[in-house]
Amino acid sequence: MNISRRDALTGLLGAGAAALATALLGKTQLYRDHSQIAQLQAQTDSLEVKVRRLSYNTASGGGVNLKMMPHPVSGEATVPLEETFSFDRNHAMCRVDTNRQAFKMQTFSSGAVVIPANQFFMAMDVTTVDQFLVSTAADGTRHLVMRGGLSCRTEVGLTTVTIGSRSAAEHATYEIEAVDASSARETAADSFAFTVFFDPAEAPVNHAIFGPKATFTGRMIEGKITIVDPSD
Repeated sequence: MNISRRDALTGLLGAGAAALATALLGKTQLYRDHSQIAQLQAQTDSLEVKVRRLSYNTASGGGVNLKMMPHPVSGEATVPLEETFSFDRNHAMCRVDTNRQAFKMQTFSSGAVVIPANQFFMAMDVTTVDQFLVSTAADGTRHLVMRGGLSCRTEVGLTTVTIGSRSAAEHATYEIEAVDASSARETAADSFAFTVFFDPAEAPVNHAIFGPKATFTGRMIEGKITIVDPSD
């Protein structure tokens, strides 16, 4: 059988076109594969970042809250009392080491009493963290709520008697609310509030002094609160 030059050329061109088409399809598939790999890598990187953020200590801080207590004579809130606090994922504490000036205090069981200078001590130390909840409010502030159990040591020295002890601890439960205002869209300030619930059977001394519920807070004059919301 004789094959003409035209038929041979046509065959060669057809084979070349088929080979080119196969090569183009291969490159297209390769590009698709590379694109899918890049997308998967981006998803993996994003998940790794999220896992790292979730593993971070998502909230911590410390500082000094200043609250004004009633003056022993005038009753006006003019006597400064400093509360030191700190917290992170595993601990929290709030304490008053002393009072530099005398002040009047409304107690739960004895009414209003005058506490002389350097006669007030209180230390709250968290023993369990049962809840640790982070969220972001509409105004951009980030919030933390902690709940659990704590030990509390309180000593109040009065004119003729000393109530409580610096070494004998009582059990109570607590709720902490901390606010990080660094991302707020409006003017705001960091804050820390330590609310404690005293059961008269478990914490008779502190219940007699503070009542069933007491919130230790004030204007934050030193320190910083940092809260990272993993959902952002």
